[in-house]
Amino acid sequence: MIYKKVGLLTLMAGMLAACAPNPPPEQLSDKTIWLSQNWTEEQRAWFYFTSQGTATLPLPYEWFMALERPEISVFGEPGLFSASGFLTRFGFVADKKSARNPGGLPVGFAVDYDYQDPVSGQSLHSVGFTCAACHTGQFNYRGTKVVVDGGPAVSDVPSMIASLSYAMAYTKFVPFRFDRFAKRVLGADYNAESKEKLWNQFGPVWDEFQRLVKLDKSVAKDSTKEGFARLDALNRIGNQVFAISFKEGNYHATDAPVSYPHVWGRAWFDWVQYDASIMQPMIRNAGESLGVAAGINLAGPKATRFNSTSKIKELYELEELLAGSKPPTDNHQFNGLQSPKWPEKVLGAIDMKKAVEGKQLYVEYCQSCHLPPVDNEAFWSDNHWSPANEAGQRYLHLRNSPLKEIGTDPMQAKALADRKVDTQGMGLDTTVFVPGKNGCEPAVVKDGGALPYGAALGAVVQEAVKYWYDKNQTPEADRRRINGYRLNCLDAALQYAARPLNGIWATPPYLHNGSVPNLYALLSPANERPETFYLGNQEFDPQAVGYQTGEFEGGFNLDTRLKGNSNQGHEFDDGPKGNGVIGPRLTPGQRSALVEYLKTL
Repeated sequence: MIYKKVGLLTLMAGMLAACAPNPPPEQLSDKTIWLSQNWTEEQRAWFYFTSQGTATLPLPYEWFMALERPEISVFGEPGLFSASGFLTRFGFVADKKSARNPGGLPVGFAVDYDYQDPVSGQSLHSVGFTCAACHTGQFNYRGTKVVVDGGPAVSDVPSMIASLSYAMAYTKFVPFRFDRFAKRVLGADYNAESKEKLWNQFGPVWDEFQRLVKLDKSVAKDSTKEGFARLDALNRIGNQVFAISFKEGNYHATDAPVSYPHVWGRAWFDWVQYDASIMQPMIRNAGESLGVAAGINLAGPKATRFNSTSKIKELYELEELLAGSKPPTDNHQFNGLQSPKWPEKVLGAIDMKKAVEGKQLYVEYCQSCHLPPVDNEAFWSDNHWSPANEAGQRYLHLRNSPLKEIGTDPMQAKALADRKVDTQGMGLDTTVFVPGKNGCEPAVVKDGGALPYGAALGAVVQEAVKYWYDKNQTPEADRRRINGYRLNCLDAALQYAARPLNGIWATPPYLHNGSVPNLYALLSPANERPETFYLGNQEFDPQAVGYQTGEFEGGFNLDTRLKGNSNQGHEFDDGPKGNGVIGPRLTPGQRSALVEYLKTL
């Protein structure tokens, strides 16, 4: 009987192995460099590893460090899941052990030793994402790895989480694996009694993994796989807040994948969210922390309703680090995190003859939407900046392009405009702001069975921030300062913002959904853009300016014909402007010249 049981479990392990994600082999390099972006090493480390109060990985830190990979090893034991050499296969940026990163985890994995669930009161050492997990880029070129602070991540977060779920399954079902796990977790306290207690604790955590898997399966037929360098961040935030933390019926398909936006200069934009949907930086930042599983009480005790583990102080300090200490109009440069310069020693020299031609093309075809280059005096003219607020700060007006004009994939914009959520019983009675004839005007959000998602999310986040302010007796003047002296103004318009193009060369893939692999393809007519291509290869292409996109082991095949993946719009082609055409067809030589110029920004 024992042999039959072991045989059954081994067969089950084999079946699990067939389903577990198979990421690409580790992409090694001879050396790693960081580009100069106006940050010290200490500022960079703070950005990488300071917790924002999240528990993105739904298990204790000690367990995460003790789990083995979801693999079957005939000889010896599988390696640890938390080993950098395994996690970097999912596209995360490797980092070394340090005081801020005692486990030697990749960039963006932070340990919160003070995490306490706001509903159950349970305390644990949590593992959560920081902003750096999604906003630190990297690429390889001929043996050199280049890290881009504030750049778009190339990671595949859903596959990593799925792999973690399989690692839990292996620990539960594969013979001898739980015993090894228990010895790592318990150390000198390991014995039969402590092992049994750990097994009993393992059960509810396993059940939570299963709940999340079940929710994903419930919408799988309507979801679009995100893959490397992309995430349906907006719908996943809604799922975390309104379904996982409140009512499972609010769970929505992930059908609007987006490329991670780069964040340099963002703190000084008039609308701080890349789709021009959020005006206040604290609402954006606290909402992001809730989306990567900061705990929040939405269905527990009413006396502590909207209590959250989001670390408001740290989120404010993060915004200040990105923004810099002075309004940029004071010295005509962004003072916090700056965009990276093209590293000629790594990627080769820019063809300046072509770049001169490209500059003229930029002025003619790009500048009306993306503004003059940041190093141009015209960029800093009063025409592009708001009047100073009470703190002397001015903000950059971005041009917001309607979908019918820009013609790019509509799914991300529709997530805010069309999605509805049930908040009945949550307790919302919250005044937010929406654009009106006289600027941002007040609007009350109350509980309902089908509230507009954008308004409901803005209201929940506002209540969570207010709870923190009240709990910490924060003076009104400090609340205004931490809020960036801005109203919680929300806009669900069908539009995308056109931001300045400084550092754009370091942000592939392109368009908001990552559906165009490189700058050359972006400047080509849509029918010349690749219909399918692979993401996940970090080797850079300095001519076309993007990642290598040929088929490779473990890569993600992005099919632009699927919902949310359209590569149409933002097109230079023959015919009248509108419906996605923004300029005339460029010759191959003109495209190359404009690419060379964009390298200089």
